[in-house]
Amino acid sequence: MTNYSGQVDPRSQLLEVIRQVRRRWRIKLALRGAVGFLLAGLVAILAVAYALEAFKFSPSSIFWFRIATAFALVAAGAWFFARPLSRKVTDEQVALYLEEHEPSLDSTILSAMEVSEKPGEWSPELIRRLVVHAIDRVHEIHEGERIEREPLRRYAWITGGVLVAALALFTFGPAYLRHTLSAIFVLS
Repeated sequence: MTNYSGQVDPRSQLLEVIRQVRRRWRIKLALRGAVGFLLAGLVAILAVAYALEAFKFSPSSIFWFRIATAFALVAAGAWFFARPLSRKVTDEQVALYLEEHEPSLDSTILSAMEVSEKPGEWSPELIRRLVVHAIDRVHEIHEGERIEREPLRRYAWITGGVLVAALALFTFGPAYLRHTLSAIFVLS
């Protein structure tokens, strides 16, 4: 957002940093959700595979376990993706999150946001200086990218590991595992 002199509004810059932190936090939640979803789905499909093997892949057991698998996958999706990602997070909560994980900020972001929300109570120059100082501090820590870097990397590796393990299990494991995938997911 630019002001009448063509300069970028410092508060807008601060809010943009908050949006970036929120976006990375949501990506972290999505990757963590992917790990949970994949593990829950794998456990559900393995349980269905053992049950179908016990029921000798009868047509009625295939029908009912298709329904059970669908419910399990929808429930896992809702629990691991929809629930965490649907939570509304205010700018103040994101700023607090940033400051909790970057103690060097020393409440700079929260203070700047608080005073800029009440412009009538503070001198415009003081507000501008506080916000500019907060932006400078955030730039010093690279917009908080360090906070999410390690969890993002860890969840990405775990997701890949679960996928590779599941692929290996269903490719090289007992034949009834492959038959289960065919029976549950291939409609004929």
